[in-house]
Amino acid sequence: MSGHEAPLGPKHKLVQQARLLARERKEREAAGLAHMEGVRLVEEALAAGVEVAYLLYTPDLAERPRGAALLRAAAARGVPLHAVTPAALERAADTRTPQGVVGVFRPRRFGLDDLGPGLVLVLDGLQDPGNLGTAIRSLEALGGGGAVVCGGADPLNPKVVRGAMGSLFRLPVVELGLGEALAALRTRGRRIYVADAGGDLAPWDVDLARGAAVVIGNEGAGPSPLARDCADGVLSIPMVGPTESLNAAVAASLLLYEALRQQGRGR
Repeated sequence: MSGHEAPLGPKHKLVQQARLLARERKEREAAGLAHMEGVRLVEEALAAGVEVAYLLYTPDLAERPRGAALLRAAAARGVPLHAVTPAALERAADTRTPQGVVGVFRPRRFGLDDLGPGLVLVLDGLQDPGNLGTAIRSLEALGGGGAVVCGGADPLNPKVVRGAMGSLFRLPVVELGLGEALAALRTRGRRIYVADAGGDLAPWDVDLARGAAVVIGNEGAGPSPLARDCADGVLSIPMVGPTESLNAAVAASLLLYEALRQQGRGR
């Protein structure tokens, strides 16, 4: 920890860097670093073996049992720890009510060969970081093989990191152009489906348990024409109400559960 040194103020370079990483994709890309905050997320990152560049924490956190345990665990891994003033933490944080700790970490880089055998989601231009984070969380929870992010929200946006609730630290998430991604997935033996409200296939009409990838399209425009042209079929989730379509993350979660059910693991 930072010992008896005075807590860092809002203008300190580490506080400023954390603030920029939270707000600017170009800063994250240039530094190869990303932003996280909150005790649980930092706990998840440490447990997953993620490389944590440093933590900023308020002295109050160190006085709480869970916070003190977190700082001891981080120190044992050699993570640089810096006490900051409450005002400095507010400046470094992405939320309005930070929970006493902000972390900067070096994200793992994955390729298509890192994807697991389960259902893969191709996230085609999702704009809402909350949708992207929820889809990644559902992928891990329901045994998916990973995600291929093709445009849209940055998977290292702090809102995505929070929405994924630690899954981003463990699950393969690959960034790639859509055309390249679809061609490479097919080369690797994946069948490719598109999820769309106008599709003619129900999810249980196709094998989602083994060797499949499903394209989830942009919240407003839906799947791109390229995805439709490359698809082996178009899936539609049957609905009994008058709703025209489902939220992208909800649709992704339902398809992942159907894949889990087909494996004999869903009940």
